[in-house]
Parts: sequence; C-alpha cells; structure tokens
Amino acid sequence: MSLKSLVTIDVGSTQTRALLFARVEDRFRFVAAASVPTRLRAAHPDVALGGIRALEHLSAISGRLLLDPQGILIAPELSNGAGVDACLVTLSAALPIRVVLGGLSPEWSLASLRRAAASAYAQVAEVLSVISLDGRRQTEEDWLQALIAAEPHLVVIAGGMDGGATRPVQALLETAVLAARLRPEGERPWLLFAGNAVLREEAVALAGRELPLRVSQNVRPRLDAEHIGPVVEAMDQRYVERAMASLPGLPLLQSWARGDVLPTARALSHVARYLSLETPDRGTLVVDVGGNHTVVTVAHGGLLAQTVRSESGIGQGILSLYQRRGYERITRWLPQEVRPEALEAFVWTKAMHPLSIPQTMEEMWIELAFAREAIAEAWEQLRSLWPELVRSARAFEPILLTGGAFASHARPGALALVALDALQPVGITTLLWDPVGLTPGLGALAALDTLLAMEVVSSRPWIPLATVLAPALDSPVALDELLFTVEVHHRAPDGSESVYEIEVRGGRLEVVPIPGVGETELRRFRMRRPVDLGWGPRRTPRRIRIPGGWLGLIVDGRGRPLRLAEDPEARREQIRRWLWDIGALGGGL
Repeated sequence: MSLKSLVTIDVGSTQTRALLFARVEDRFRFVAAASVPTRLRAAHPDVALGGIRALEHLSAISGRLLLDPQGILIAPELSNGAGVDACLVTLSAALPIRVVLGGLSPEWSLASLRRAAASAYAQVAEVLSVISLDGRRQTEEDWLQALIAAEPHLVVIAGGMDGGATRPVQALLETAVLAARLRPEGERPWLLFAGNAVLREEAVALAGRELPLRVSQNVRPRLDAEHIGPVVEAMDQRYVERAMASLPGLPLLQSWARGDVLPTARALSHVARYLSLETPDRGTLVVDVGGNHTVVTVAHGGLLAQTVRSESGIGQGILSLYQRRGYERITRWLPQEVRPEALEAFVWTKAMHPLSIPQTMEEMWIELAFAREAIAEAWEQLRSLWPELVRSARAFEPILLTGGAFASHARPGALALVALDALQPVGITTLLWDPVGLTPGLGALAALDTLLAMEVVSSRPWIPLATVLAPALDSPVALDELLFTVEVHHRAPDGSESVYEIEVRGGRLEVVPIPGVGETELRRFRMRRPVDLGWGPRRTPRRIRIPGGWLGLIVDGRGRPLRLAEDPEARREQIRRWLWDIGALGGGL
C-alpha cells in the first residue's frame, strides 16, 4: 500500500531536523520542517531527545499530532489523521570511522579504495601496498606494525585483477587477519576483501568464524572497470554500527524507522543521481556544508563522484578547517581587514558554540568565507580523485545548495556568490537553494520509494535561487571591458513581451530580475572577444530558455579561473564590488 504520510529525522552534528511529507490533493508533497539542536554537548547527551523535540515542533507547525503521551512516534497513521505511516532516519552526527586500505597498485586498486573512502564518513588511517607512494618497498612487518598502530574500525584489502596476481594480495590478507586477532575480541575491526575473485574462498578460510569478514565484488576486476559501490556500502554499515554503539538515543530512533539508519551523504547521493536523470547531457552538483562535514556530490551519465570532508564546516569543524586552510586563504574573501587575533577569536567561539549566529556584518562575511573554503577544499579533492568525470561534466544543471551554511543567512545574493566563488561553474546553470534542509530526507525517501520521491521532486520543493551565465575567458580582462551583449526576451502570461539588452563587462556581476511567471529567453549574443559560454569560444545557441528565480539571472563576467588581486586592499575593493553587484552589500543583519 502506498504511503499517505512520512516523517524523516536527520541527526546532524549541530542540528536535528524533522520533515513531514504527506499526500495533499492526490500528490505526495513536502509539508513542513522543524529543527532543534542535536543534544551531543549536553551534560547527558541523547540524540533521541533531539529527535523528539524536533517532532514536537513539527507537530506544532503542521497541526498533525505525531507523538503519543509517552513521547513515542505514532505509526502507522491513525484514522483521525494523527501519526504517520513511516519514519526514516539519516545521520551525520557520529565521528568518522578509521579505515586502513590495502592494495597492490597506487594507480589502480588503491586509487579505487581511496575514492570509496572519500565517499563515506571515513578517515584513512593507513595505506598498505607493496610499493609505497614514496617508492619504498613495504614488508609484511611494516604492514603489521601499521595495522596495530592505526587501531582501525575497518580494513579493506583489494588488489589483483580477476585471474591476476594472488601472492601479494594473499600476504596482505594474512597480515590483516593476524593484526585483527591480536586485538581484544570486542575491538576487532571488520575485514572486507574486495580483490582478486580467485582468493575469496581463501579469505573466508583465513578469517574463520571468529573474525568479522565480508567479501565483495573486486573493485578492479579489469583495468577498464571499477566497482566501489560495495566498499562504500560496507563503510556506511560500519559507520552506522559504530554510531549505534556510541550515540545515546540513536537505537530508539532506529526502532521507529522503516529500514536502517542511512548516512546523510548517501541520501544526498540519491538526490544527485535523480536530478542528473533530468539533464543527462550535463552533470548535477549537490553541495552540503554543515557544522562538521562538507559533502560535494557530482552525478553524470550514470556515474557518481562524492567527497565527504569531515572536520570541515561552520560549526565544530571550523577549527580544523582553519588550521588546514590558514589565515590568508580565509581573509582573501573578506571585504574589510580582519586581524589574525580577531579571526582566531571568531573560530574558537564558533567551534565551542556551533549554534551561534553572526551578530555583525563582519562575522557574517567571515562565516561565509569559511563556507567558501570548505566547498573549495572538497571540490579540489573530488576533482583530483575523479578527474575524468569532472572533465566530462564541465557544466552542471542544477547546482543544489543545502546544509547549515545555507540555512542560517537571509541574504540570497551572498549565498549565491559563495557558490560562484568556490565552484566557479562555466556556462549556464541553475542554483537551487534548500534553506530548510529537506534534501537528506528526500534522499532517504528515494531509497525507500522512488516513485514517491519523484512526486516530491517534480513539485520542485527547493527555492530557485538564480540562473547563472558564466563565461570562461582565454586571458585576463580589464575591469569594465565589454565582453559581449545579450538580449533578454520575456513573454508574460497575457502575451505581452518585453526586450532589454545586457552588457556583460569584465570583472563585474550583473543581476537581472526575471518575473516568476511567463517565459524568458536569451537571444542575440554579440561577442566582443572569444568568450566560452559552455558551447566553445564564440559559439552559442540562437535561443536559451531560462527559468525565473529569487535573484533572476546572474551574469558572471569575472572570467574563469577567477583571479583575485594580489594587493590586499585592491582585493578587498574587488570583493566589495562583487558583493555590491550581486546585491549583498548594504543594510544591516
């Protein structure tokens, strides 16, 4: 029987969000959202209490009774409309698991395992291979010492094409089994074998009954084939298992859920895959910046690339992010000078009080600067791990912005500029904004019932923030140099038409309001220099239909790659100009 109603609970490191989906007028829709602090830093941590408080707020907002007098979720939905038919739980609040990767070749099996680890809430504690990255040959004794020191939660062994090398892979397996047996029984890591299929039976025999071993498809059965999905799934399962043991209250939420707890990153990947089906010739990009994690996901042509950066965000993760990126990289995005001691004070305050919100304009610009660097760092890692996918999906449609960094600010122009600065998209794309954090819940729904998720997505539950037209330039341009002109044609529902011309100038952002009703097209591109709008230098379609949006059309004439002035004062003037152009400067908080 099809679901009539559903709640999702997303337990994040900073916020716990509850969402209500229900059938309204014969269509399954997103109805309401509520969020409360995740109770991880309280004297008595309890994530279930955060979930209960979020459901109480959701009941007050929606007018639907969700909890019984004992605080238990009412399921299934009652005849009087109380309760819901199902509950789904997503999770990113737990610490990442420590993993050890073992393989033969840094270019093949280990490269695949690194991609898998980057796609999960996992920290690579050690990498074992016959030849290390520095060219030194590793021995079995080196492997054993590294495994003991790493204290991993999961050890993944791969290597050898199906029917290929066996002896080095067998040696890795034997060492991993020995290291696991040396640990106390309750602290032994999971072992996952994802290498040469010839060794599967031997792997089972080596582990015996006392070691938790899993066998999956070879990550590299051939040089031209890669299968990291089963490895990512095993990492997700280990992450949830560890979370169930370490997060008080999570087992209660799990008891309400239909199916297992789903890592939030996996839910985001489901949404990215679905959106990519709507534009198969282009890639889809989903960006999530939270308190302690930043996730960037690209889906294109049936392929998926994802980077999960832990200890990276605008909450607890801000301190580690600052230590990695540094003062210069953060302050390059600020419109005014901020002294190192002032920036460090902000970082420590935010790390200790992740729910705090900016109290001044300066604090808002600092927080958004950290969001830029969190996205840029994750985007750099994704491009280095999946260069072929990023090249094939050079243009994105749409780019979806979600997470706490995009929910705590009321200046849509400033949020759009964060995405443009950090990702630097080329061509034409749409920015979608998720201010209430519904994307993880929608991804969990997609894992449960694809058709219901399609109904919700077809109603476009996100806010269309802007359409972006961003040319790539073959060389630097002078400020205000005319690059090209384009006509904007709008036809209103009553049939009336309006036409106006835009001049796109170097180093500038142009924002053109577009009505939310009617049809809008871009026509008559007249190039003054060989800019690339995604179809090649000086090449454009005769007409491009674009949707409306909160900001309308943003034409980014700053070029790609984005060039910041070297002189600090000139750079700050540059940032102020861009904030002014996009409508984010002026006024108070």
